[in-house]
Amino acid sequence: MATKNQMTVEVVDNEVILRRMINAPRELVFDAFTQAEHISEWFGPHGMETTAETDPREGGSFRIVMHATDALPLEFQGDYPMFGTYLEFKRPEKLVWTSDLSEHSESWKSRMRERCKSSMDSEVFRAIATLTLDDVNGKTFVTLRSTFVSNPIRDGYVETGMNQGWSESFDRLERYLERVPA
Repeated sequence: MATKNQMTVEVVDNEVILRRMINAPRELVFDAFTQAEHISEWFGPHGMETTAETDPREGGSFRIVMHATDALPLEFQGDYPMFGTYLEFKRPEKLVWTSDLSEHSESWKSRMRERCKSSMDSEVFRAIATLTLDDVNGKTFVTLRSTFVSNPIRDGYVETGMNQGWSESFDRLERYLERVPA
């Protein structure tokens, strides 16, 4: 097994930028982010199982649901749905999508409204994600940029562990891609 790559986090105006090298070809990494059969194998932090439906094309939609397993504490039990639309689809280098978390549980949404200092659901539960994939000698340098309406909303997501969740997802992605033929 290859040495674990570390994720870097940069917090800038209204955005969180995550970067990490993935030991797999970028075409495969792109497919892992857009094809339901791949997403269901790696997406989500440790202790989650995932189901996914995708229409991988510009203008297409997706729906991903993370299901907490018994491995997680009671406070994290339940389903965490996310849906959106692919705004830009340039295989294998760039993907832009909307991210809508408005179907999460009411208790989760209440905590997020408080953390984000906003009662505007259209602001709190929606973001734009931009994924760029750069080929580096057969490996893929991933940059994932999450754009929020405001800094307080961005900060609310950072406080809830968004960065840790993505770090664990990237770990799972890399382990999964080690088993997938390129």
